[in-house]
Amino acid sequence: MEAREDNLIIEVKDEQLVITIDRAQKANALTVAMMQAITGAIKEGAQDASVKSIVLTANGEKVFCAGVDVRELPPDGDVAKQKERRSLALAALQDAVLDTGIPVICALNGLASGAGAMIALLADACVAAENAAVSLPEIDLGIATFSGASMLEEIGGRALAKDMIQSGRRMPASEAHGRGLISVVAPANELIERAIAEAKKLGERDRAVFANNKRWLNRKIKVAIDEARAEHALHRQAAAR
Repeated sequence: MEAREDNLIIEVKDEQLVITIDRAQKANALTVAMMQAITGAIKEGAQDASVKSIVLTANGEKVFCAGVDVRELPPDGDVAKQKERRSLALAALQDAVLDTGIPVICALNGLASGAGAMIALLADACVAAENAAVSLPEIDLGIATFSGASMLEEIGGRALAKDMIQSGRRMPASEAHGRGLISVVAPANELIERAIAEAKKLGERDRAVFANNKRWLNRKIKVAIDEARAEHALHRQAAAR
């Protein structure tokens, strides 16, 4: 089974639902429709008893996802509403990755930046090609990233969060693996194979027990993200005045 929609390829491979971002010409940046479609596919996959886990990857050799497409034109011409749409769509996607009971694995074919890095950080496991990297470069754009800071602080500790958030630097896959942000580093030509192997390993666990463990493990990061979203909302309101 394969379906194509909104710059995505959605297919089932050996009991794993594989979602591929297919917008390499735009650095695999996520439009609102793409985020909504990925969220829907994750939720539908989790309801299908034949699907054991979900793999999220992208086409291209350099970039997994450059984040949210901030240049997407608002359909109604309302820039403020478009920012709100992007925020809501990204929040829903992040929640789907965190809340879905079955394993969600990211396979990084290249740079995961901004929102792309956040999704990778929230996944149950992350497999990366040797040329991949992780970056939260919002500071270079003059933007605070409360969500990214919260995620990194909760996952890797304050020192790691300060390092990446305040410098905006790209962390190579090998270093991210050593820091515990990436589970497996693989040659690029073995990426999907290794990601599916990781997905199978996690998907073989008792479904209900995995879901309960995941919910419990994610409880603190969900609180941190909710606080960050509230802070982001305050900043959007102030900017709109």
